[in-house]
Amino acid sequence: MFQISWTKKAEAQLRNTLLYWNEHNKSTSYSKKLAKEVRKKQDFLISNPNSGTPVNYNSVFKIQILKVFSLIYKMEKQNITIIAFWDNRRNPENLEL
Repeated sequence: MFQISWTKKAEAQLRNTLLYWNEHNKSTSYSKKLAKEVRKKQDFLISNPNSGTPVNYNSVFKIQILKVFSLIYKMEKQNITIIAFWDNRRNPENLEL
C-alpha cells in the first residue's frame, strides 16, 4: 500500500491557497470544501497511484481537484510525494518542480 507525503513547498502552497480563499470570501466554507477534496484525492491516490496524468518530467503526475487545482506528485517505490499544489488557472510555465 502506498503512503502519502508532502514537500514543505507543496504544504505551503496549499496553506497559502486556503488562507487566500478565507480572506477573499470572508468565510471558511470554500477552504473547508477544498481541504476535504484534497483529503479525498489523497485517499484515492493511495489505492490508485497510476491514475494521474503524466507531466513532462520522469515519474511525475498530476491529478485534478475541483477542476481548478491539481496535485502534482511523484511516485517512488511505495511512496507518493506531493511536490506541488497548483492552481490550474496559472501559467504552467511558472510551475517549478
